[in-house]
Amino acid sequence: MKIVSIEPTPSPYSMKINVDESLKDGQTEEYKIDDDLSDAPNYVKELFAINGVKELYRVIDFMALERNPKVPWEDILPKVKEVLGSTEDESPSKSTNDQSTEDNFGEIKVFIQKFRNIPMQVKTEEQEEEKRFGLAGRFMDAVMEASKDADLLAEREWVEQSPRYGDANDIGQDVVDEIEATYDQDRLDALIKLAIKGRAHDVEAYPQEKLTIEKLEAEDWKDRYAALDRMPDPTVEDLPALDKALDDSKMSVRRLATAYLGEIEDKQVLPYIYKAMKDKTVTVRRTAGDCLSDLGFTEAIPEMIKALQDKSRIVRWRAAMFLYEYGDDTALPALEDALEDPEFEVRMQAKMALSRIQGGEEAKGSIWKQMTEMTKKKNK
Repeated sequence: MKIVSIEPTPSPYSMKINVDESLKDGQTEEYKIDDDLSDAPNYVKELFAINGVKELYRVIDFMALERNPKVPWEDILPKVKEVLGSTEDESPSKSTNDQSTEDNFGEIKVFIQKFRNIPMQVKTEEQEEEKRFGLAGRFMDAVMEASKDADLLAEREWVEQSPRYGDANDIGQDVVDEIEATYDQDRLDALIKLAIKGRAHDVEAYPQEKLTIEKLEAEDWKDRYAALDRMPDPTVEDLPALDKALDDSKMSVRRLATAYLGEIEDKQVLPYIYKAMKDKTVTVRRTAGDCLSDLGFTEAIPEMIKALQDKSRIVRWRAAMFLYEYGDDTALPALEDALEDPEFEVRMQAKMALSRIQGGEEAKGSIWKQMTEMTKKKNK
């Protein structure tokens, strides 16, 4: 089995390794670093012997390889190539610079523990470190009342949220504050009643309300955030209100507004996402980049070319990935310059984008967009 090509995924910690051998239909292979590998194929044992390889999932003709954030791809991929071999002669050519204050991409995994949709606590994961954050006492009171006739330990679950970027302590507290803002006592009381009736997984007791500019002028940021959280699926008509939210003093409000913009599948939304791409906070800028990728409008190519110069490497990486997904000849000069980026992941994405564009390969869009298109075709 040899490597045919390597493709990016939505996470800088995971790579898609395309290989020249296929598994049978329906067959999968999944391994984690702590698994007993005594009966695993030899190539799996050899891959996990590489420092930094954390998880492996193989299906059809590719495998998804996940790394430890402390170990850069530049150290891992050449050894993966030694194990599997390659149908092409391609290897990293530059070493990464030391980053004393940023030894990974700052991606923080976020989880909320819930019992029948009632939040219990927050957890963040960064590299190998886990941190937990408690909620106000009223949440545990609600859980205890809702679980009187249920098995709390068996039913509680960790629900993964979208990743965030920055300091884990700050992010954990931000999520706690956002939960406090969106789960008032009325909502908790309604969830308790639903939980007791066994209907908690069917609906959340959270009536939607149209977002207005007036609601976004509330003095307390939690009221402004809650107003955003309660809005129905956003449409073009909501752009003025979402634009106001982008100017909010609170990052949580700006981030949520940006995420909503990514749900409006209309090119009129682009100027507003471009505005978010200039936000002072990396979390908002990265969220805006994700939105542009999910929407897939090629009109955003010039904006993402500019983003290759962003001061945050996670934003530069996102820009290079977008250009791999959608870029055309106009992006070539900027991508050539990005080959000199101090960050290996950025250089690798830029190299992939250059290879695709210069090779005349048609842009396929993001992984999520490809899956959406496949689903649409199946449903026709």
